[in-house]
Parts: sequence; structure tokens; C-alpha cells
Amino acid sequence: MSDNGLPLSGVAISVRSGRGFLNLRLNPHHGQAVETAERVLGQPIPQAANTFTNGGHEVYWLGPDEWLIANVAERAAALGSELAEALGGFHAAVNDVSGGNVELLVRGAEARAVLAKGCALDLHPREFAPGQCAQTGLGRAAVLLAAVDPSSYAIVVRRSFSDYVHRWLENAARPHRARFSAP
Repeated sequence: MSDNGLPLSGVAISVRSGRGFLNLRLNPHHGQAVETAERVLGQPIPQAANTFTNGGHEVYWLGPDEWLIANVAERAAALGSELAEALGGFHAAVNDVSGGNVELLVRGAEARAVLAKGCALDLHPREFAPGQCAQTGLGRAAVLLAAVDPSSYAIVVRRSFSDYVHRWLENAARPHRARFSAP
């Protein structure tokens, strides 16, 4: 084990429990709306395709006018209300989608090798660097994959596919000295 809890070799897979998710839609070219949302969030909203910001919340770019905000579950409803109220005068929408999503973490020296078994993206850090995210397939499920650092990836998947993705990861990681954590 390394100092930061990552396995020196192999891979660790865990469910990141206690997460809340908000879907935010707004016009990215309306500077005042973006500034308002950023003020409430206390961090920038990513404008570049397939990137995310991390500071108190993870804000994932999903499309030109759509973001997924991940944070502590207990805070999701209040943050959603704060955003909705602050953005009330703009053409914007905020929806709590916490009940429909699960977040998994895949960490360790072999994390990229495990994910590459079922993901069409080039996961080499030169192509999919920390701070990048993409909606992609993993096995036969649609997921949001984010490169947290060169050996850690976050996966947000619909709750109805989460058991499948977890089992898929277990099978793909078996040859890589996998360690699994319960939620």
C-alpha cells in the first residue's frame, strides 16, 4: 500500500457512497447565468468539452449546455434549490438526479488496463488526461468516465446498470490483483 492508500500494484474498486447528483442546463454563452451558477457552486463550470472541475463539487461537462454536479448526498437538495433560485431569472434548469446514479472508483497501477478491456476510449494519459471526462461505453453500459489522476478513475453509471458495471469490473480486474471495497 502506498502512503495515499492506493495499491502499489493491481487495482482497487469501490463504490463511492453518499453521493448526490444534480443536472444543470443553461446557455454557456450567457455570461451572467454562468457567473451566477459559478458563484453558487464556488468554482468554475467547465466550458471545454469533456473536462471537469473539482473544488467542493465535481462539475462534469456533459454537452454544450449541460453539466453533472456531484457532491455529498446530504447537500444535493439544498444546492439544487440554491442553484434553481439563483438561476430563476435565466433560461436554466436544475434537476436532482441523485436517485438515478451510482459512482464507482477504480484506482491503482492497473486501473487503466482494467478499463481498457471494455472502453473504446484511448485511456493513455496523453489522450485522456486527469481533468478529462467522457460519456462512453464500459462493457455494455453507458457511463460517464473521468480521469481523476493518472491511476484513478471515477465512473458515474445509472443505478439500474450499476450492478452490471460492478460485476464487469470484478471480472476484468481479476487478473490484476484486484481489491474490492464494500460501499
